[in-house]
Amino acid sequence: MTTSWSRIALLYAIGVLAAAQLGIVPPLVPQLQRDLGLSLTEAGTAVSVITLVGAVFGLPAGGWSQRIGHARALAIGLAIMAVAAALCAAASDTTTLLAGRTLAGIGYLLIVVAAPSLMAMTAEPRHQPITLSLWATFVPTGIALAGLVTAGFEETGWRTIFAVDLVLLAAAVIITIVAVPREVAVAHGDRKLPKGTLASSLPLAGAFFCFALLFLAVAGLLPAWLIDRRALTAADAGRIAAIATAFGIPGSLLAGSLMRAGFLPSRLAAIGLSSSMVLAAVCFAALPLPMAVVGFALSFAAGGLVPAAIFASVPLVAATPRAIGPINGLVAQAGSLGSLTGPPLLALWVGWTDWSFAPLMLLSIAAIGAAAAFAVRNR
Repeated sequence: MTTSWSRIALLYAIGVLAAAQLGIVPPLVPQLQRDLGLSLTEAGTAVSVITLVGAVFGLPAGGWSQRIGHARALAIGLAIMAVAAALCAAASDTTTLLAGRTLAGIGYLLIVVAAPSLMAMTAEPRHQPITLSLWATFVPTGIALAGLVTAGFEETGWRTIFAVDLVLLAAAVIITIVAVPREVAVAHGDRKLPKGTLASSLPLAGAFFCFALLFLAVAGLLPAWLIDRRALTAADAGRIAAIATAFGIPGSLLAGSLMRAGFLPSRLAAIGLSSSMVLAAVCFAALPLPMAVVGFALSFAAGGLVPAAIFASVPLVAATPRAIGPINGLVAQAGSLGSLTGPPLLALWVGWTDWSFAPLMLLSIAAIGAAAAFAVRNR
């Protein structure tokens, strides 16, 4: 088998388009509140319900995608997201908007499970680390692009933006059907997974849960810390946080090169997780502002090693190609649970103690995640 880089690029682009559904709503919140009468809680739900779907149905989605074929699951996921965009564009009340966003969550989950499985099957074994480290950047890339485009065309109105989103997703369905052959998605072997497949994947899922919890907790509450402790304006704090978190992208790309150079993915995940939180803990504790900003950027860069290493570990942990889909589903579910848990958990901890105790929580969870990564056993 020869690696098809054009197909890998297409699958990555589909992932970025899916992740853009996470970033399309936040810039539109003021308009949605004005036109549909959304409360702040309802607006927050419209943003996060996509992640909630993954937190509940990640593992079943992985098994279902494996059974019907990942190429078919990818096309179905895009079609569901297109219907969701149409519902959002036509929404006249909160219920319709939230229904559309929930549907988008189902489609997003199918893509998150199917696309990396297809990428792993499309790449030669020697190219899998760099391929899956590229995949690890799809969420920040999609969210950033969606935020920039939506903010730039905000004056056209939120209905127009969702309508354009519908057109892009519908075009992606057609391209997927034409350009992603069905046979690429067909896994070989018995439908029944080898005994102990999911149990052996729990350390991998645990490490990713800890990463997602910590990454979203720090990214979500960094602006609040900059405002409360460093007296920055909300605009400056948001800008610094956005720039710092973007350093996770080159971190994930670097992981591919390190793995090709011989670094074991599970060890790289442990190193990235622990070093990222040590840097964040030092920044929260005592550094002057300029050094703290640089330190947080380095923290997110080190953290970017983790998702790349986790995704690259999936084919190594899987006993057979048929196990890749369910393991991806388990990892996706763990990441979604961590994303939902992280920001409120850190907020509760800081509210109960103080910002000076934030490093204690970060380092404790990082130690658990690093231990889980070290416990990963490759087949």
